[in-house]
Amino acid sequence: MTGADFQVLDGGRIEVTAEFWPVLAASGLKQFSAVMALEGEMMRSVPGRSTVRVELRQPDGRPLRAYLKRYEPEYLKAGKRMLRRLGWQGAGDEAMREWNAILALRAAGFATAQAIALGQERRGGMVRRSFLLTAEIHRGVAAHDYARTLDAGRRRQFAREVGDLTRRFHRAGFAHRDLYLSHIFVVPAPAGGRELFLIDLQRLFRPRLFRRRWLVKDLAQLGYTAQLAGGSRTDLLRFYHAYVQKPGLAREDKRLLRRVARRIAALHARPPKYDVIWDRPGVRPPNV
Repeated sequence: MTGADFQVLDGGRIEVTAEFWPVLAASGLKQFSAVMALEGEMMRSVPGRSTVRVELRQPDGRPLRAYLKRYEPEYLKAGKRMLRRLGWQGAGDEAMREWNAILALRAAGFATAQAIALGQERRGGMVRRSFLLTAEIHRGVAAHDYARTLDAGRRRQFAREVGDLTRRFHRAGFAHRDLYLSHIFVVPAPAGGRELFLIDLQRLFRPRLFRRRWLVKDLAQLGYTAQLAGGSRTDLLRFYHAYVQKPGLAREDKRLLRRVARRIAALHARPPKYDVIWDRPGVRPPNV
């Protein structure tokens, strides 16, 4: 995109796509603090980071649902704050990273959420608070929920489609690092079929070193959540055949599948880092 595709507000604290500038104006959201203060349905919250489903107002008065990710100073531990102050690439602002990832994926032909606005507040030249606002994926259903509605035959076809998406994604040079089925949204097409959207892209990157390691991680995360959603061994093999685009399993494939299986087992053995919404009344946050 070019500079003409964006508007800058609040002294540079907000960057909004030109398409959605009228929405922010109609919603009275021209200030960084106003966006950060938006209230809505809490979808996820861990110390210093939250995701809220909000309702914006279009110029004609119609509502527009969106998702707001907010990052507060307590989200950064001391070590990460130091790395960010030093300009370490992996310690950059996650809102900005996901904003750039959305633009990169859409430019590469992948479906994902529409970026509405990015907000950043700096102190001493370093981003301390930020947000990302994205439009809701209309009629989107998380892939793990969608898979549970399918019979065995349709589930195997769906596994092939997810395998094809993952192959194209990896061949385009990307690694997700959080490629769980909950981060693939399914939108049924009116004439049949479906479109798959990739979401939660704040950790997406283009690995130059140890590339196989990151691809194995993505594959294991998909396999792990497929098993939780009731996927069978046959479903996983359908997925893998679509991923490598060949019917049989060579020695190299078997080695790769063993690596993936070990990572899947490790995911099953590992408890979730966060499994509740920490700012619900009566819930105390962990010591992190």
